[in-house]
Amino acid sequence: MYRVCIVEDEEIIRKGLIRSIDWENFNSKVVGDAANGLEGYKLIEREKPDIIILDINMPIMDGIQLLEKLPRHTYAVIIISGHSEFSYAKKAIEYGVSEYLLKPLDHDELVQSLHRAIQDIEMRRSYEVKSDEAEIVYQALKPHNDIESTTLQMALKYIQDNYNEKITLDDLRQHTGRSVTLINNRFQKFLGMTFNDYLTRFRIQKAIELMQEGNLHLYEIAEDIGFNDYKYFNQVFQKIIGTSPKIVLTYFARVNAESE
Repeated sequence: MYRVCIVEDEEIIRKGLIRSIDWENFNSKVVGDAANGLEGYKLIEREKPDIIILDINMPIMDGIQLLEKLPRHTYAVIIISGHSEFSYAKKAIEYGVSEYLLKPLDHDELVQSLHRAIQDIEMRRSYEVKSDEAEIVYQALKPHNDIESTTLQMALKYIQDNYNEKITLDDLRQHTGRSVTLINNRFQKFLGMTFNDYLTRFRIQKAIELMQEGNLHLYEIAEDIGFNDYKYFNQVFQKIIGTSPKIVLTYFARVNAESE
């Protein structure tokens, strides 16, 4: 059963959240609620929930301050905020928050957010690895050695040096002095994929390397590898690797912690 904590200073909203959801249908249970961030922090430390429903604007300690004190990528967090606070609430993405609900709360949106939170938890659990188990290797690109094409070698070197910028086939045409058709043919012949496919997979592989280092947030990783749209990065990563970047980042964080 999934454990839920609700941290919201407005009692009518807090009690409404508890009463308006048939928690048993979600295989969930509200294990506690709090009226401010400090109480919420103590509650979370004590109850170890799976899901946190968290208001942004609260007395004593606000939602962002609370998130700063919690271990990242540990809970499924659903943020709720007023319209005037929505831009501020987006800062929570730094702490692994992916769900945002605006007041007044829409029941259907809340239900969908809970479904996604539970999916996130299940994916996280399915990829949990104990220290004595075999290492999971995430790989977006297969090694490519001994490529017998000078044109392709030049193209790959250009991608390696500029992957965090916008790259087009015309850029490669200017760099190599060869036609766009020939360049793409070389990608297909020697790598079995188009230029666009290779560029995307190269970027995702770089993202995985940055996750292993453990120094950046996911939105920073997305920007560093050339994705301006964080949500699109999530979609592409999921499609290529088969799981969300949050799961992979959590895995590497656990591995790094065990090795210290």
